[in-house]
Amino acid sequence: MKNEKTLVIVESPNKIKAIKKYLEKNNINCDVEATKGHIAILPSTGKDGLGIDIENWIPLYKVDPEKRSVVAKLKKLAKLANKVVIATDHDREGEAIAENLIEYLDCKDKYSRIVFNEITQEAIINAYNNPGLLNEDLVNAQKARRMLDRILGYKLTNLMKKNIKNSVSKPSAGRVQSIALKLVCDKEKEIESFIPEQYYLIKAHLANNITANYFSNELIGDKERVKDKKIAENILNSLKGDLKVVDIKTITKNDPIITPLKQATLFKKCQLSSTTVQACAQKLYEGFGEDGGIISYPRTDSTRFSASFIEKAKDFIAKTYGEEYVAKVIKGSSGDQDAHEAIRPTSLKLTPKKAKEKYNLTSAEYTVYKLIYNTTLKALMLPPKRNITTYIYNNNNNKFKNSFSSFEFEGYKIINDEKEDINLDPKYAINDLVKVNKYTSDFHETKPPARYTEGSLISMLDEIKVGRPSTFATTVQILKNREYAIKDSSYLKPTTFGKIVNEQLIKFFPKIINEKYTAFVENELDLIANEGKKVSEVMNEFNNEFTSSLEEATKIIEPVILQQNILADPCPICGAAVVERKNKKGDKFGGCSSFPNCKFTISIPKLKHIKVN
Repeated sequence: MKNEKTLVIVESPNKIKAIKKYLEKNNINCDVEATKGHIAILPSTGKDGLGIDIENWIPLYKVDPEKRSVVAKLKKLAKLANKVVIATDHDREGEAIAENLIEYLDCKDKYSRIVFNEITQEAIINAYNNPGLLNEDLVNAQKARRMLDRILGYKLTNLMKKNIKNSVSKPSAGRVQSIALKLVCDKEKEIESFIPEQYYLIKAHLANNITANYFSNELIGDKERVKDKKIAENILNSLKGDLKVVDIKTITKNDPIITPLKQATLFKKCQLSSTTVQACAQKLYEGFGEDGGIISYPRTDSTRFSASFIEKAKDFIAKTYGEEYVAKVIKGSSGDQDAHEAIRPTSLKLTPKKAKEKYNLTSAEYTVYKLIYNTTLKALMLPPKRNITTYIYNNNNNKFKNSFSSFEFEGYKIINDEKEDINLDPKYAINDLVKVNKYTSDFHETKPPARYTEGSLISMLDEIKVGRPSTFATTVQILKNREYAIKDSSYLKPTTFGKIVNEQLIKFFPKIINEKYTAFVENELDLIANEGKKVSEVMNEFNNEFTSSLEEATKIIEPVILQQNILADPCPICGAAVVERKNKKGDKFGGCSSFPNCKFTISIPKLKHIKVN
């Protein structure tokens, strides 16, 4: 009906202009409004302040006080509208918001639910013309997740706060957060216990900066590590004159097929902070005003493309590079949320250069978009085929080898920024003598394993399946905010405080704070979402296990008293020391060590007026 009024509700205000434009272009009379994220909170009420009806396993949500005006406005518009179309994000969080909207707007009899993976005219109109209803299983999975996280987080955090004394930051624990901390601490233990091994690499330096590496056995790789210094010296002393070519082997090898991009891989490959990558990806998805988004939904664990996108992409590659570059088989798989695609551009015609010029992308946005664009393109192209020629040399019964690579077919390396420098094959023949400028024996030590970067930690969390990819960036940020870990160069290093919290958790909650159990719980949540498993069944099993562990730990746990960082001495009111403290925002200040008996506080800049210890 022409005069019918539709209320369309999205999460982000940044989507409003584009979606309204697309709908009105198709003669749909609508208001498009945004919830600006979640509209409900889980209050600290009920038994143990959990905000949960534990007997029936129901989260006792209420309207977020900060969103009352938003809900009131939406309720008024919903009453005036002929139908309400809920277009919150296509994930468990979005489904939870949708359920809250249906309840608070009292629109059960006139709502429909639409979902889309990108903000383009085609996607929005297709979604609008094919509405559905709320996915109750997804809603239930999100409720169970929220209750699990509240129970474990609240109770473990309260125990840590009571048990760890004098910490600057208040200790906290969480189902995924504590596993992330454990991974960082476990890696540090590996590094601390690492014993380096010494070895020598023997090389022949040839013309044009080419080297050949010593080896003693065909099973050895390109470089043999000689672990005994005396043996290395003896080999070096036995080397005289040129190398003689004694064998030539040529093989043809394909480069790896590229897998389409999921969120965890995006974090790992972008050498930016996880919060920066997340913000950039969200901006690129939500788009630029009326133009809509330039990438698909980013919070995905899928590595597949839709059939319609593949068809368009193959046509683009054939016209741009040639039919022979189009992949016959495309690698990828669905994640837990099957309806999603891998992260991809909405159009391959919008190259990174064009996107940067058209939308004035920031340096970080350009980096993220370029990675998404190039990975997508390569995933749809055939890989390079290389001819690899290996030369085996001899000098006084000592063997050396080197290899040269040339393209038989360039494949996805044809993409401009994928060009690579390769040493030209010198085309030696058997029995050729190759001039050696010098022989060297270089001392090396094995290196300890690298600490996690934000990206590699997120990738590991994703690999062991302990949580939702959409929450991992926030999890990493919590580790930094709580001062459990600090950035050392681009790597995450656990602090003493972080190590103490981790030790307490794994010592007293070994059944709960471990990767296998957390992954098991995550799988149970997936069973609720995908197979309709009962929330009560999952919650009862978890609660029994957790309550048992908590009761046991409470009996045997011992307090840990941390040494306070004394900023000044004495306190001008009571004579005790002034120590470092933190407010709720994370800002540091000076406070009396005898708190709550003495409530003296002072800002850091004013400390100079007190005698510094």
